[in-house]
Amino acid sequence: MSAPTYFRDAADYHDWWFFSGTALGGSSAGETFRMFHNQLSEAGAHTLIAARFLDENDQGIDPQLWRRAFVFGQVGNQVSLTLRALEAIGAGGVAGALRSTPAPPSLVSRAQEVLKSGDYDSPRISAMIQEARENVAVGLSHVLGEVPEELQATIPQARTPAGVETREEFQRLLDAYVAAHQDDLARDVARYGDPRQAPGFDAEAAREERARRIARLNFLKYQRGKIDDLREHLQKLRDLAGTDPPESPRLNKALRKVLGEYAEFADRPPENLMDELKDWLRAVERFRDEHAAVLQPKATQNEGVAARLAALGAYEVSYERETPSLAWVKPAGLPCPWADIGLHFSIVLAKRPDPAEVASALDALCDEAERFQARWDTLLPELERFIIERFHAIADQLPDENRALCENDDGEISDKKILEAVEGGSLALTRHFNQPVHAEFSFAVPWDEEHGIEVPLDEAGNPLRYF
Repeated sequence: MSAPTYFRDAADYHDWWFFSGTALGGSSAGETFRMFHNQLSEAGAHTLIAARFLDENDQGIDPQLWRRAFVFGQVGNQVSLTLRALEAIGAGGVAGALRSTPAPPSLVSRAQEVLKSGDYDSPRISAMIQEARENVAVGLSHVLGEVPEELQATIPQARTPAGVETREEFQRLLDAYVAAHQDDLARDVARYGDPRQAPGFDAEAAREERARRIARLNFLKYQRGKIDDLREHLQKLRDLAGTDPPESPRLNKALRKVLGEYAEFADRPPENLMDELKDWLRAVERFRDEHAAVLQPKATQNEGVAARLAALGAYEVSYERETPSLAWVKPAGLPCPWADIGLHFSIVLAKRPDPAEVASALDALCDEAERFQARWDTLLPELERFIIERFHAIADQLPDENRALCENDDGEISDKKILEAVEGGSLALTRHFNQPVHAEFSFAVPWDEEHGIEVPLDEAGNPLRYF
């Protein structure tokens, strides 16, 4: 005896699947389709794959356009399992057209061929660019329902081949398939339940939880792909720590890499980390405890210069090359009420510099830093004026949301708001051989996150206006 009708149509089954918690986290359609077949009934897998195909052909069934715009990743799985689903629901015309539609070479492979051949024929390149724009436009149109105005004209029209079912005919075939396979689909519900029937079910909250689960699964997948590299990088760091001094550039590079990777994962909730990743984090922590000297390279062995550096405040030393780079997060003598201003020292010398040359360069950098400290009370107002004038010079070109950051309650640009929006600053001092120290201020600002504001200085150390 057949089970009573549980699903009204294919859309109802798709809605159930969406909230069922099955087949989540696929990195491509092909991987997701394989998960459908592994976790659901064959009828359920065919229903979902066919429904997706219909949804992606929302302007008319066009197998060639579908291949171009929606087939990627595990291409073999995606196409072969789509064909199985089309044949299962009885859409033989669509299946035949898809089988006879050759797989187009990817844009990446065609670009590689162009590079290898050296044939940069303009029409050929233009055609590839146009195709890429069309594919993007089709994808955006499908996801968003519309595309930016400048891309609207690039959306190619769907061309349904002769003998292919219309979308309406396809939909009827799909819904009929669901009606004929209620027993199979009901077993999916029996296996996984139907969260929609739970008391107090909240669709929006369920969508958010589903998104969190997918993000977690993708993050775990990312970790599995990353763990071997993490172990390799930590082992390289251990090896270098056993042979190189703390001031070794290659040791510093390996240390920065491992610590950067550690920071990527250390603050994640433990339940979002795989056990191997947790073990790696603990191994990095043990390394830090056992190799404290590696984390504290010295800028110089000259005690007098070291004392001058310490007088500027707590700082960190790194060796990207054979000379040290120093950074103060909150240096002494450079207070600012509207942003923290850091201090950076850089040295450029010949390879294998004499320690006395390094100490001399650091001494010169300390001299320059102290000169800025001595005139800070008069320089800071100049920096403020530079930032304010720079904002006013470009204000008319900024998006409304960026201008709004610097407007008062009356909608007028406020100098106080401009300064309060500054996210931080830095004074960079660089010594090239025996040349005078080069100084430059830079500030991070939300209205130009890529470039910020750079403040060139004249020989006297005053801001140079160029606008």
